[in-house]
Amino acid sequence: MLNLRKYSYLRQSSIIGKILRLPFFLIPKDLVVPILSGPLKGKKWITGAHNNSAWIGTYESRQSAIFVNKCKGKKVLWDLGAHAGYYTLLFKTVNEKSKVYSFEPVDGNYANLQKHIEINKLEKVDVIKKAVFDKEGVLKFAKGNSVGGKISENGDMTVPVVKLSNLLLRGTIEYPDVIKMDVEGAEYRVLLDLKDILTSTNKPLIFLSTHGKEIHDKCIELGSKMGFKVKPIDDNDIELAREFLLEPEQL
Repeated sequence: MLNLRKYSYLRQSSIIGKILRLPFFLIPKDLVVPILSGPLKGKKWITGAHNNSAWIGTYESRQSAIFVNKCKGKKVLWDLGAHAGYYTLLFKTVNEKSKVYSFEPVDGNYANLQKHIEINKLEKVDVIKKAVFDKEGVLKFAKGNSVGGKISENGDMTVPVVKLSNLLLRGTIEYPDVIKMDVEGAEYRVLLDLKDILTSTNKPLIFLSTHGKEIHDKCIELGSKMGFKVKPIDDNDIELAREFLLEPEQL
């Protein structure tokens, strides 16, 4: 299956890329289709829920393959910034009986996430309509293009936010074996909130997306201090990478 993002001249910003994508504009945004290829092949997906590459089967192919391989046999996933549930589905594909806590504050994404859970008959998935941060309450949120929404003082909407450390102390969520964190700039503050918890001997795997150079550097430094090996998974150069796997040093 051709991955249009792999080649610069085929990307959406190029003339050729725009021409190749013209047929996608004819597809209804609420159409439910089987995913055509990749680790989620055969699963059901709403065409307008994410990039077209999600249902074509080429979305984040390298990261997806690593995620599936590393998550086999794991019991609990925290999907932080779950969006429409792509990584929730990936985890449940290899761990059908395991537990997932999926956090997503944006109405449209939340609705698609719930629908994907329903149409794929997933069990033991708790969907939490809140953003994660290092405090609790209600904060402004910039929706952006839905994929890149983030907590922001200049946000055009408000969302409830929660501290994961507090949820653990209350027994609302179980301790994770895997954390997927894509929280658009809040990742360093969320990691700091979890620092004392994640320095335990039972460290989870953390799949981390970083946003911006400063946060990138802070997260790498903090991950190392907490006893994790930090490996880039979207680029071979750690300075250029945005996405990382944090594994316990003892592994």
